[in-house]
Amino acid sequence: MLKKLIVVFVLFSFTSFGQGVLSLKDALSIALKESFTIKNAGLSLESSKLRLESIKLGLMSTVDLEFDLPNYNRSLTSQFNSTTGTEQFYSTENMIYESRLAINQPLVFSNGTISIIGSLFRRDQVNDITGTNRDFFSNLSFRLRQPLFTFNNLNANLERAERNLLKTTRNYSQSERELIYNVTSSFYALYQSMKSMEISAEKVKQTEISFSTAENKFKAGLIAEVEKLQLEVDLSAAKNELLNARRRFIEQKNTFKLLIGLDLNADFELIADLSFQPVTVDSLYIVESAIKKRPDLLNIEDDVYLSELSLEEVDAQRSIKAELYANYGINKNAGVFSDVFNQFDDTRSVVLTLSLPVFDWGKSATDVQASVAELDQTKLRLGNLRQSIENEVISSLGRLKAAEARVRVLEKSVGVAQKSYDISLERFRAGKITSFDLSQIQLRLTDAKLNSLNAIIDYLLALADIERKAMVDL
Repeated sequence: MLKKLIVVFVLFSFTSFGQGVLSLKDALSIALKESFTIKNAGLSLESSKLRLESIKLGLMSTVDLEFDLPNYNRSLTSQFNSTTGTEQFYSTENMIYESRLAINQPLVFSNGTISIIGSLFRRDQVNDITGTNRDFFSNLSFRLRQPLFTFNNLNANLERAERNLLKTTRNYSQSERELIYNVTSSFYALYQSMKSMEISAEKVKQTEISFSTAENKFKAGLIAEVEKLQLEVDLSAAKNELLNARRRFIEQKNTFKLLIGLDLNADFELIADLSFQPVTVDSLYIVESAIKKRPDLLNIEDDVYLSELSLEEVDAQRSIKAELYANYGINKNAGVFSDVFNQFDDTRSVVLTLSLPVFDWGKSATDVQASVAELDQTKLRLGNLRQSIENEVISSLGRLKAAEARVRVLEKSVGVAQKSYDISLERFRAGKITSFDLSQIQLRLTDAKLNSLNAIIDYLLALADIERKAMVDL
């Protein structure tokens, strides 16, 4: 409940006021509710649930009621006239009012069906011989249709729907993981762009100070004009770099809004905690977790099972089949309506139909071979994906170690570069170094800041990538 309130508050702050402070946690909360990706995955999951529910409901009793109101027929009928000894045509007219009730219950365990069929009608017959005649008829029968030695389609369809729901549920979970990683990656990329813009702005200020100093020294005749012109060129380059950085930031910001489901008119400021907190990772556990939990791998395992099921179904199409049909009913025909509900006659029948495939030009065998090939292909995909996942996770672990090493190496470089720049600026003011030397030191300071920022972001993204690929929480 608290999480829902937080999400609602964050969304309200953006939609109502149009501006706020956005952290990675806030962005993930919004994306997991409002993004296209999560909504699309949610609808797919809902569709699979409804399909399974539909199949389960289809295995319950169905009741159907039909009425003929009326069933009218008028025609000429040829009949033999014993008086004249010839065939003659007579006009006949039938008017039938009938109701029919059918109750069917599928038998999942046997692939059969039990039915209760009832009907009741009134018939008015008019012809040139007997005149008008009215009668009534009632019928109630109990029927069993039971296929024998055949593939159980009812149970197979239920299993397919259950497996598909499991696959869709896993896909939803994987979509969440992918979305979390994509939002995390885009958030840090946007933060990186913002910091690059800030570093560019700081560089412009530093270059303006250096240019102002050089201009004053040139006017005093302390340096050559070429040094002042060099810093003027550097200032123009720094301003151009800042303009490009602002443009990239705005473009990335709009793309990020689309990703997490925010309105393009919403505005926000990014905050991020980039403190380095090393995480101990058990490589063996991470690899084993990926093999056991990865949804795409588990889904292909289900695909293998479904392919085996399809192979069994195809193989059964041309096998020896039998169908048992049994019927028992009670009925009555009478000229008075009340008489059709007593002193019933009964009907009964049993039919066992045996079907033997004889010759089909090898079609059945070819279909089976095609299904076997599809099964082997699915198994091949399973083995290949298992190896690919293991390789992906190992690569991600290597990336994490490399990023951690970079962070440790670059940890102190920004402070050293800043101190070096401050000293160099004073030396330039004192005339001990040239403007070119100062520009090179300033460039090293900018590179140090960007490299340090990139290293910590690469480390955080490597952690997020491992969580996504191994289905673990570090």
